Amino acid sequence: MVGVRVLEVSRVAVQPGPYPPPGETVQLSFFDSIWVSLPHVQRLFLYPNTAYVSFPGIVGSLKSSLTRILSFFHPFAGKLTYIPSAARATIDCSASGICEGITFIEAESDLNIHSIATNEVHDLESFVQLVPNITVSELPTEVLAVQVTSFLSGGVALGIAMHHTVADGKGLWQFIEAWATICRTESVPSGLSPVHDRALIKYPGGDKIAVEFTRKMSPALPKTKAPHYSIQERMRLTRRTFFLDASTIKFWKEHAIPESPSTFVSISARVLVTIARVRGLADDNGPFIAAFLTDCRPHLDPPISNGYIGNCVSYCFARMTASEVARPGGFVGACAALKEAIRKATEAPLAGCEGWADEFLKLPAGRVVYLAGSPRFNAYETDFGWGKPDRVELASMNHDGEVVMVRGKEEGTVQVSVALHAQHMDAFAQRILS
Repeated sequence: MVGVRVLEVSRVAVQPGPYPPPGETVQLSFFDSIWVSLPHVQRLFLYPNTAYVSFPGIVGSLKSSLTRILSFFHPFAGKLTYIPSAARATIDCSASGICEGITFIEAESDLNIHSIATNEVHDLESFVQLVPNITVSELPTEVLAVQVTSFLSGGVALGIAMHHTVADGKGLWQFIEAWATICRTESVPSGLSPVHDRALIKYPGGDKIAVEFTRKMSPALPKTKAPHYSIQERMRLTRRTFFLDASTIKFWKEHAIPESPSTFVSISARVLVTIARVRGLADDNGPFIAAFLTDCRPHLDPPISNGYIGNCVSYCFARMTASEVARPGGFVGACAALKEAIRKATEAPLAGCEGWADEFLKLPAGRVVYLAGSPRFNAYETDFGWGKPDRVELASMNHDGEVVMVRGKEEGTVQVSVALHAQHMDAFAQRILS
């Protein structure tokens, strides 16, 4: 065997309802509809030290807990579906829509999990074999799939593929954390009450915006024309993970006077400056943009509960010139630009939301750094009953200049994964921590 071999593909059904609202159909909000044609998000969790738990035992506990957690997150078992008469997509989570359950893949591998988990440079060829691959060329498509892989040398990998229309990052991590808790303790977390009802998103003309976003971002529905990234195309980028300790982050913050940046802002600014410099943009007066999302649940009027699972994020664009970022003083300037974008999103989270799709479509190629994730996401707390993971990564990083953050293993640390063209990565690695 070379790489990964699939042993069995089965379906995990949802525990019978009744289910909480929205019941049978999730009519996507304008927050969700912008993602319809994009590929599934693929998360990978690596657990090298599981020798004391049998693989059949791991599979059994994952399946039984998944059945239970899906009764709270039943849209995750639904199908992303196009309704021509409404000119928009929905998630069908009716009895017929969720009756098949979700795809659950069991596999085995002769890869070296310890090497994959400890190497700062991503082994992309291994990563993509350890996560479910859902090719979306036409709707309907499943929203969620799971793969668990046993390594012949010991250890287990858990791969999750989720379509972004069903949840934003905060919603996904709520699902994963609740699932892990049930799997580990066999008990439902106290107070678990996820909210899926998009009717909570109140905005004049919101339905029309959702239709317009669907038309602009997914004009050929039910054909999605989703970007397809073959392994050959994806290998043109190098992906590497950097582990930032608390003292490094504190040092960056102290050198951003007078901005007093947050952890997210200070790390993002440092990354922006480093990318601009390794690309040789000190004399380039063209645009340089940081694109990112920020949670707007508490800033809406009325505010929305933190238990809301659907997408509820403002779209932020911090616009600078490349030379401003790359030259001396660029770090403080980048901190200021990022803080200003966040301030605007906090004070008026839906201002200009009608133009979000246009702004994304007009982003100039090679001039954008995409900032994803958050230092607040507790990726390394995902203990399903056989210990915490040694490594957690986003396997679906597809853009030159894509950056993903999660909270690190140790208190105050942050994990930052970066995708860049190979010609720039070595210089970036040398400069980011210098």
